[in-house]
Amino acid sequence: MVNVSDSLGGFLPRSILSSASLLAGVWEKVLEKVLDKAVQPRPDSYAYHKLRLFSGSSTPLPGEEEFEPWLEHATEMLLQWAAPDCEKRRCLIEGLKGPALDVIRTLKLIDPDVSVKDCLEALTHAFGETESSEDAYCKFLSVKQERGEKVSHYVQRLEKLLQRAVMRGAVAVEKMDQTRLAQVLRGVQYQDFIPLHLRLRERQKSPPGYSQLIKEIREEEERQGTHENGSQPCEATSAAFTGLPGALMVNGAEELGQQVQILTDEVAELLNTHWTAGACGHTEAMTAMVQKTKYGIRDTTGRQPLFCYRCGQEGHIAARCQNDGNPTLGYVIVHLEFPEDVAGV
Repeated sequence: MVNVSDSLGGFLPRSILSSASLLAGVWEKVLEKVLDKAVQPRPDSYAYHKLRLFSGSSTPLPGEEEFEPWLEHATEMLLQWAAPDCEKRRCLIEGLKGPALDVIRTLKLIDPDVSVKDCLEALTHAFGETESSEDAYCKFLSVKQERGEKVSHYVQRLEKLLQRAVMRGAVAVEKMDQTRLAQVLRGVQYQDFIPLHLRLRERQKSPPGYSQLIKEIREEEERQGTHENGSQPCEATSAAFTGLPGALMVNGAEELGQQVQILTDEVAELLNTHWTAGACGHTEAMTAMVQKTKYGIRDTTGRQPLFCYRCGQEGHIAARCQNDGNPTLGYVIVHLEFPEDVAGV
């Protein structure tokens, strides 16, 4: 740099020359700082990112994807890169060939600083589906949770349609979270998400992002799955015990029938034994006792008369009976409980 003092030394006083030298030194330092900021090495975040190949030709190149999957991947990668738009545009152009590259070249002839968003929009018009912004937004609003579909899977499916609506200009980028949450609240139909539903409804003014939303939904699904798995053994045990009383009743009825048959046989044998031993004299008395007990004959006061099951007489009970026991009284008891079985003896 030229020394100001040497150039003007013969024309200016010494004091002025000293001030000019100081001023030149200050400007030199300022200029160095400005140049250092203007010419900086490219940071690591600006490193080159190679996109997938797309040509748009009728005969796809080896390894080339369809336009919609390629557009989805390119849009996601370009949005994530913390790089200037010129770097993103350079990476986009290097991944294009054939007719797709011709579309971007035409845009650059019109506007050398064309944005990446305009480039993707032009490629969509040339090779994508002929879908208006209204159609994309209607598709997004019409999608509902399918029967048997997890809520997290529904949100993932919904996100693709939301991205397409944003690319078509139907939804602003800053409104993505609010639009997503509103549709999730409308579209979830087949799962009991009432607690989470209420919490999300309260956050519509400050909605969570996609990653936070999908995290909360998956945590809720995990809690519900744990609760259902924990209740299944109880339900299975309950179902097992539900069928148990019927089986017990059947087995109990069969056993009771067998016991009645055994008791009937024993009574018949006992009657035959005492019949031959001269117990016939008690027949009329026993018949009277059976009739009285069977039909519940009452006295004039309307009260049931006392009956002794030890001797077979009335007026007292077995606990206070002082008479000898009647050996044929078993016939009376069986006749009272099973009259038809004893009648055939």
